[in-house]
Amino acid sequence: MPVLRAFIAIELDGASLRALGALQQRLKKTPGAQHVKWVAPESMHLTLKFIGDLDSGRVAQVLDAMRHACDGSAPFELILQGLGAFPNLNRPNVIWAGVSGQVASAARIARRLEDECVGLGIERETRPFSPHLTLGRVKREVGPGELAQVGDSIRRSAAGVGVGEIGRFGVRAVYLMRSDLKPTGAVYSSLGQVPLAEPTA
Repeated sequence: MPVLRAFIAIELDGASLRALGALQQRLKKTPGAQHVKWVAPESMHLTLKFIGDLDSGRVAQVLDAMRHACDGSAPFELILQGLGAFPNLNRPNVIWAGVSGQVASAARIARRLEDECVGLGIERETRPFSPHLTLGRVKREVGPGELAQVGDSIRRSAAGVGVGEIGRFGVRAVYLMRSDLKPTGAVYSSLGQVPLAEPTA
């Protein structure tokens, strides 16, 4: 059977994606922005669990595991807030927008997804769940001077954004996504979704 590249994620609404796109446009005008490969807003999502290669015949198993992980989880709200870089602003590699709000709800689902996926033989993520939206990735050929320039721009932009809210969105479902690599970049599509529901008495 064909092998898919898959992950489990939360999708954002249109208003949040537009807000992130507007933030990107501001960042693109700062020094060093040419050293960053920016992510198309329509490709942004909040990853809960990266799966990697998945036999297409196992999609139903993963969706079933997702149902178990989401069982008893009610819809919740997340806030886009803050700006930073991984691993840090001195050596930026990934530029991100932060996520706050009911993060504990997302973290609980992510934790349960790890447990369920281990039962399917999918490797457990070693890094802790760190909710963020990737805005761009610094190009590999960038030198130390350019890295410092990018980091300084993000630092100044973060001070401008401050703790202000970029946007907010409701989480009503969790999605199993596939990633197809094209010459223009990755293209994402949904393989299925699991709705969140209020726990029944």
